[in-house]
Amino acid sequence: MDDVNQLSGFLSSATISVPLGQMVLFILVISFCMIGSKFKLGQLVTYVFVFYWGFIFNQSAFIDAAGQASTGLFAYAFFGIIMIVIALIGLFTAPHN
Repeated sequence: MDDVNQLSGFLSSATISVPLGQMVLFILVISFCMIGSKFKLGQLVTYVFVFYWGFIFNQSAFIDAAGQASTGLFAYAFFGIIMIVIALIGLFTAPHN
């Protein structure tokens, strides 16, 4: 229960930033995906950007909140990378209609 309180306290007081240039790049890429009817690619791009912004770019905020050797952060990174690999495999092996 203490972990839940620590997480909710972090989420209510944390300041997480996203650079404007990366946001513009994200909007351009996702717009081209939607215009080109590449919806699966658009979902993958969205996941990768959110994973980058949420973990890699703001990693110091999460490490400060959870501690230096938190297994949760390593698990988040590991499973996030595994999901990207699985999504890429699915994207390239899916039947094209």
